[in-house]
Amino acid sequence: MAPTLAKKALFRRLGDHNPAPHIADLEMEILEEVNGLGIGPEGFGGTVTAVAVHIEAAPCHIASLPVAANIDCHVSRHREVML
Repeated sequence: MAPTLAKKALFRRLGDHNPAPHIADLEMEILEEVNGLGIGPEGFGGTVTAVAVHIEAAPCHIASLPVAANIDCHVSRHREVML
């Protein structure tokens, strides 16, 4: 279930937050923290390291704590058209 939710989060539109307020707050908090690191694009420094953070959650047994992460970059979302 964790990899499926990670893929679902990856395909969510930029700017769409999780409908659960506590998870939406966590998404915004993590985004601020990541961008506050000063890493920037490709590690060259700057104020934008991540464009968005999307979190999906599902119930599970407390002992299992499954986690999956998908990291997407500009290359996989870039499209060119030759006319």
